[in-house]
Amino acid sequence: MTRRKSRAEQKKPRHISVAVIVLALAALAVMGWRLNELHAQLQTARFERDRYQEQVKDMEEKNASLSANIEEGVTDEKIEDIARNEYGMVLPGEYVFYNTGNTTG
Repeated sequence: MTRRKSRAEQKKPRHISVAVIVLALAALAVMGWRLNELHAQLQTARFERDRYQEQVKDMEEKNASLSANIEEGVTDEKIEDIARNEYGMVLPGEYVFYNTGNTTG
């Protein structure tokens, strides 16, 4: 015949199951918080990656331009351009006018 369990065997301690549920919820909350932090770090890393890729692209374009200038060699036009733009030089007989007025209006 089947043996009936005593009342003490039938009743499980309720405080242990509540503690297990509370611990499980706390663990889930911590994991969710940490996952959110990792997601933010991933977004930051992606942003930085994109920014660095753009810098690499700009530098590659600049290097290509410099390489083309080197291959072309020194020309009178380049010398004149550097003298005018970097040193403010003008050819004899040329006049330079500077606008000192308000140009915002």
